[in-house]
Amino acid sequence: MPTGKKIRLGVISNEFFDPSLGRMGGFGWATRQLAHCFNDNPHLGVDLVFLSGDKYARKKRVAPIAHGTRLILRERNTLRYFMRLWREHFDLLLSIDYRPKYRAIFHVLPRTPIIVWARDPRTAEDAARISAVRIPGEETVPPQGIKTPDCTSLASVVRTSAWWRRPVLFATPAPFLADKFMDAYGVQPSAVTMLPNIVDIEPASIKKSETPMVVFLGRLDPLKRPWIFVELARRFPDVRFLLLGQAHFHGKGAWEPQTLPPNVELTGHVGEQAKASLLSEAWVLVNTSVHEGLAVSFQEALRCETPLLSCVNPQNIVSRFGIYVGRYDGDGMDGIPHFIEALSHLLTNSELRSRLGKEGSAWVRETHTRERFLDAFSDLVARARIRAPHK
Repeated sequence: MPTGKKIRLGVISNEFFDPSLGRMGGFGWATRQLAHCFNDNPHLGVDLVFLSGDKYARKKRVAPIAHGTRLILRERNTLRYFMRLWREHFDLLLSIDYRPKYRAIFHVLPRTPIIVWARDPRTAEDAARISAVRIPGEETVPPQGIKTPDCTSLASVVRTSAWWRRPVLFATPAPFLADKFMDAYGVQPSAVTMLPNIVDIEPASIKKSETPMVVFLGRLDPLKRPWIFVELARRFPDVRFLLLGQAHFHGKGAWEPQTLPPNVELTGHVGEQAKASLLSEAWVLVNTSVHEGLAVSFQEALRCETPLLSCVNPQNIVSRFGIYVGRYDGDGMDGIPHFIEALSHLLTNSELRSRLGKEGSAWVRETHTRERFLDAFSDLVARARIRAPHK
């Protein structure tokens, strides 16, 4: 690449952390953080463009902008869509994990290097556990959002890329995820780079609420099993329970909050300042999901010195900085007694909460920062034979 030229980076994802563009999840959060990193710091030398993996453009609609970044949607006219991609002259593609619909973009740009940022590779065992989730009282209705796509077609992208001598590099924010690559993607790369998350949540101050407050942070969808959180709230009537987030799915097979106890509050989606404030006040973050990669909610809560309570334990983060209650499949309701015991222990032990929260915050601040991300990203760019951006 000529000296002084910006890197034209195409970021492929199926969500963009914008309610007008689809669901609000970890993949979209990652795209937003990339936009903040590169758009707010033009000296880094990265020109960012978003590519939707599955959302189609509508006629006579203005092309969307997400977090100050152009978003190229798919088009029904395949040739016109491909020509548009060719005109972008991308130097590098960054894939937010992988989904089968991304393959068309990779194939039409056969010489453009790829970084796959694997955030939630799901094995067959993961898929089976997720598909077994049922909403209590609706056991005969398959919940929405629990189908795991078959992502093994990534192996064909890697094989084709080898023929074109195109680099395909793999990265992940958590080392344990690399062990899932062969099952999830059909390929086991020789090298996997640790590419941290950019956790930039900045609490104005860390001041816990005077009375106990427990939070849930995430989509209110069946995969996350928010009904466990609600049932837990019934057992602690003097504790304030906040559901921070909103549902993506609605109608049959979605979870609809009904007859909530008076100590449960539905906040909907909260902005960054409000989220930082509430996490800083919270005593505990409770996660009830049947499956997680490295949950961003864990990292944001820990950054705000809030310990974790969960039935998943990715990279042993929960057992290090909170309490892991064990795995409970299906609707997860058989885990309630263990959640009750663990939450009681945390609520009554301020010294433990403080220690876990401070240790967790130190880990996030040392590991998942913009500086660490840029170090790893620059290394990946160099390996892709592209000029590394300045820091």
